[in-house]
Amino acid sequence: MKAVVMCGGTGSRLRPLTEVTPKPLVKLLNVPILEQILRRLISAGITDIYLSLGYKAQDIIDFCESRDFGAHLHYCEEETPLGTAGGVKNCIAQCNETVIVLSGDNIFHIDLTNAAAFHDASDAQITVIGKEVEDPREYGVILKDNAGNITSFQEKPTWENAESFLINTGIYIMKGAVLDRIPENRFYDFADDLFPRMLREKQKLMCYQTADFWGDIGEFHAYLELTREMLVRFTDDFVYSGVLYTEDQTDGNGNTILAPALIGKNCRLGKNNRIGPGCVIGDALELGDACDIAGSVLGDNVRIESRTDVADAVLDDFVKVGTNCVIEKQAVIGYGADIGRFSRIMAQNRVWPGRRVLPESVISGDLYYETPDRIEPDAVGVSGKAFSQFSLSDAVKIGQAVASVKNMRRIGVGSDGTKISDIYKSVCAGGIRSCGVICYDFEEIFKAQAYFYSAYCNLDAFLYISTADNTVAFSFFGKNGMPVGTKTARAINQHFRFSSFSFDFDESAAELFKMNLLSAAYTAALHKTLGGTLHKRKIRFECENEALNALFGDFLARTGASDSPGGVQFLINATGTEMYCIENEKVYASDRLKAVLCELSFAEGKSVIVGEDAPDFISDKAREYGCTATRLFENADNSEVSEYLFMENLWNFDAVFLCVKLLSVLIQTNITVEELVMLQSDFAMRKRVIELNCPPSQVRRLIEDTGAIRREKNDAFYSINTAKGTAKIRQLGNANRIKILVQAADAETAKELSGDIFAKFKQVHIDNNIKK
Repeated sequence: MKAVVMCGGTGSRLRPLTEVTPKPLVKLLNVPILEQILRRLISAGITDIYLSLGYKAQDIIDFCESRDFGAHLHYCEEETPLGTAGGVKNCIAQCNETVIVLSGDNIFHIDLTNAAAFHDASDAQITVIGKEVEDPREYGVILKDNAGNITSFQEKPTWENAESFLINTGIYIMKGAVLDRIPENRFYDFADDLFPRMLREKQKLMCYQTADFWGDIGEFHAYLELTREMLVRFTDDFVYSGVLYTEDQTDGNGNTILAPALIGKNCRLGKNNRIGPGCVIGDALELGDACDIAGSVLGDNVRIESRTDVADAVLDDFVKVGTNCVIEKQAVIGYGADIGRFSRIMAQNRVWPGRRVLPESVISGDLYYETPDRIEPDAVGVSGKAFSQFSLSDAVKIGQAVASVKNMRRIGVGSDGTKISDIYKSVCAGGIRSCGVICYDFEEIFKAQAYFYSAYCNLDAFLYISTADNTVAFSFFGKNGMPVGTKTARAINQHFRFSSFSFDFDESAAELFKMNLLSAAYTAALHKTLGGTLHKRKIRFECENEALNALFGDFLARTGASDSPGGVQFLINATGTEMYCIENEKVYASDRLKAVLCELSFAEGKSVIVGEDAPDFISDKAREYGCTATRLFENADNSEVSEYLFMENLWNFDAVFLCVKLLSVLIQTNITVEELVMLQSDFAMRKRVIELNCPPSQVRRLIEDTGAIRREKNDAFYSINTAKGTAKIRQLGNANRIKILVQAADAETAKELSGDIFAKFKQVHIDNNIKK
């Protein structure tokens, strides 16, 4: 059997440690992770081992060459990133033996011999080692049948849509023939490319489920938790360096070591210090007097002066900390940094290698960057107070984060035209271009136009910037104007939080195109949707957005409409995303009008695209006519939806197009809005968002406790059916908020049912679990 250890990653989530040290050489129990992995493989009898290298490859080679592992190590460097499967192919082009693939940043105590025997007995092409975890959101999730056959995967699901808690450990055992399926010298990934292809081809993939120890250092909180767990439970199973304290101990100078703790060689302690529990200290520590070091990892040659507290933090090699300092939880101090006396490094902040913090400083953000934790991009976007909570450097990073997502080549930007929005748009465009991605600047538009331009120009993403009450908001649109989706949103978030950007700069590819002249295309599309004239029809349009008012007013004038009372009146919000229609003093909401227009499309044999909030009966009506109604869910992968079908159904998302689509039907049928709406049974929709005082991990259980039942597999909603109507409930991404969508026969009943559902949540868990 051969083994391939993937060691090429940059370790962006562990910056600033990985600014100096490649991730596989980050230490656990004072021993590099890679050494732990190699010794585990060798103990299983595997001595033919390939290392797939990329970032800081020479450092890894030098480390391996400095030790005699008693194994045959092959070093395989990638000239360009090849992905996980491509990296394996780069190591072993062809093979008749079994190949085991491991990640160079995972630690485990799994019986590989038993796993290999299971693989051979099952005759699977690939066996994936899986393990149940409490939180599956940072991993790929395995879905399998009772026999262990893998049926599908979920990649890093949110709490709301996790279908299993059995995660992919990144350890694969495969037949050598599988290598023939992996292309050479091309980016190719196990999770994104090889596994889906093999499942489509009905190839046998098995899951070997283990209860043995496995851990991923991932982010710093996981790194610290893993260190503490290994100290308590697994020191006999792994190599460690230093003196292990399994019982509390006090020396003659009043220094107390609280077990468990691991302290390296040649450490010098002053007086009355307390170290532990849960500490791992490297070699040659110099510690002053009356310090308290708890739950932390300290590298080699760290010097800490007197009366300093370090709690649940990470200090890299050669860090210096002055007297009377405080290093808070999950703070990370990079290689050789110098923290001046009477300073405080607040929780979850990072100091980059070699940096000096002046005495009496309070570090409330990363030393190099604005604090990324203050704003948190998700599938909808991100917002914050302009120039303070959401700085211009954050806007640059947003552009870089979106541009660094895989396969981003063309990104559009636009704004509501305010001065602040325009400034943020410009610096965001600079961030996009700095990553070598083409940027299309549509300048001043209203939000709904972003749907159109994104789809019309076949863009990979669109960022719309707006400002209200000094709060700047970035709205994200995915490919061709559709929702971003979980996978892309997570990638944006990760790139933003950890500043892991793809600076693949190419002057010829990093252009900025001004698209203001394309406004005629939007108006032309409106005329095409209308398909006729509005000669002498009385139509009035009102909107707080002056640009939108002018655009629609010009459109009506060109079609011959008369701006006068007594006819049809449209009220549209400032963003162009919501509308009301008024005729003869009767008000019709956009939900009702969209439903009628959908049914008319079905009667013509046309399929439609609708948002996640569309009423349930739309799908039933589509089936009656032999058509489909495809829903676009936020936080879902909508990549298979045709952009051409999206363009034809743009009126479902753009209120301006909805108005024009409605007018076109009135022209064709020569009936009133009231007569049109009467073609369909009455219904009303009501939406409500509730924020819960509970961890996001508990939200799904609370939803289920109300009696709500999970709908279709790819549907994010749970439903409750009552005599009054139907309530649909979903968790909003990874947040502790839920959306309640109620559908009933009339507005009053919908309001009552919404109140009933709210009361049901209060009944399921104590009243103070809901924020008032």
